Amino acid sequence: MLRVALLDPADGGVDTLPMATKAMARRIGRLQPDTACIRVKRGAAVGLAIVFLCALLSACGTEAARASGASGATAVSRGAVRTTVPSSPASPAFRARADAVQRAVRAAGVPAPPSGIFLYSSRTPGLAFDTTEQKLAWSAGQVVLAPGIQLEAAGDSHLDFADGSSLPVNVLGARTALAGQVGSTPSNCRGLAAAAYTLTVTSASLRTADVVTSRGPATVPAWSFTAKGLSRSIVVIAVSNEVLKPRFAPVPPPGLAELPLGLLGVDDLTRVEGNTLIFNVLYGGCETDLHAHVVEFDDMVVVGGSYGPRRADTCGLDVEHRSAASVTLATPLGDRAVISAATGVRLIPL
Repeated sequence: MLRVALLDPADGGVDTLPMATKAMARRIGRLQPDTACIRVKRGAAVGLAIVFLCALLSACGTEAARASGASGATAVSRGAVRTTVPSSPASPAFRARADAVQRAVRAAGVPAPPSGIFLYSSRTPGLAFDTTEQKLAWSAGQVVLAPGIQLEAAGDSHLDFADGSSLPVNVLGARTALAGQVGSTPSNCRGLAAAAYTLTVTSASLRTADVVTSRGPATVPAWSFTAKGLSRSIVVIAVSNEVLKPRFAPVPPPGLAELPLGLLGVDDLTRVEGNTLIFNVLYGGCETDLHAHVVEFDDMVVVGGSYGPRRADTCGLDVEHRSAASVTLATPLGDRAVISAATGVRLIPL
């Protein structure tokens, strides 16, 4: 059976594809607003077709229009989270997996929680282009400042968080912020040579953008650029990577076997509230009777899920889904690590 998964793009945009390509995408899996390509997890029968589609989505085509302005990111609500996957006591199979995970994690050393503030949004929120030529120029680094353009001084500003706290920061200069986000790899697409196109920036102003961070929603300084022939602004976060760090990418412990059939993985730890953990369970469209599980140890808790018999009908292309689940610990989490049963990595609350 072939399973595919929908991925988020690095630049936050969506390509407007030819109708035939869109139809193919819908046959493989629902084309969501923040979808850049489709990842083949198992099976190679249609691998070339999917790789071709992924290339079209990530490199070619016209990006769909999004609202212009500096507030392109969507804030995450901190209200009640609706959970759809019920929890139940760990099955023998899940408990055996949890035991294997905790041994592998301890052998490698229980990872310490990462320090700093991590940016979960794109550094170019709402980035979108009107034409393929504009996107090619951006991706190839063919972006220039118009002669005589006046740029504001950078200066100091602050990050404002939803809880009312703030953090003073130095603002990146407009040139520095822009140069850090444009591409550097010329590529040809549908017979168009990237080197033949240039995107000319005609003005820049310092505004703010709403983003999502490891400390929750935040309003941050951002440069808003206008470019010749582009109907919307290009917004670039004006805070360095040292302050707003790239999203944490944990490394799985060595020697951990793949997740056995019948068990489910987790991709995000949404919230920790006292004895309650809320996370997203990953599952396929053919998998039914879903349950979330947790096994507690002195220095960690292992979370994941399981599924029952697969559907009797022919699933064919199995699109990966994610749904929220909530589990209750016997005692508050404290400083224990939350570990994914699938990968053995430490999960950090969003």
